[in-house]
Amino acid sequence: MPRIKQSPEPPERPITFRAAERMSPFDLAALWADRMAWPMNDRTRYDELAELACMSALATWLNRWLPIAIHGAMLAGARPEVVACALGDTVEATYERWHEWATRQREFTDGSQLGITEENYDTVARQFDTGR
Repeated sequence: MPRIKQSPEPPERPITFRAAERMSPFDLAALWADRMAWPMNDRTRYDELAELACMSALATWLNRWLPIAIHGAMLAGARPEVVACALGDTVEATYERWHEWATRQREFTDGSQLGITEENYDTVARQFDTGR
C-alpha cells in the first residue's frame, strides 16, 4: 500500500489579492483544491487571509475566462439555452457576457492574427440569434 507523505509545512500561500493574482491560475486552483493546505481547526489570521486572497484571485481568473468557455461551447455546437444552463444564467445574460468579450476580441490583433475570426464571431452570433 502506498504511503502518503505529508509535508510538515503547508505550501507558501499569498495573503493579498495582488500576490495571489501574480500566481498562475492553475497553481491557484491547485492550491485552493489542496485541502491539506488549509487547516480546518485553529485557523489563524494568515489562514483566513490566504484563503480569501486565493479565492478572490481565482474568481477573477474564472470570470475572465467564462466568455471564452461560452464561445467554445457554442462553436462545439451547444445550443444557447444549454450553454446558459451550464453558466447558470439566462440566454440573454449569456449572450451579453459573450458579446462584450467577442466584440473586443474581434477587434484585437496580435501582429496579423485576430483574437477571434469574423467567421467564428458570426457563427456564434447566428446561433444566439436563433436561440433568443
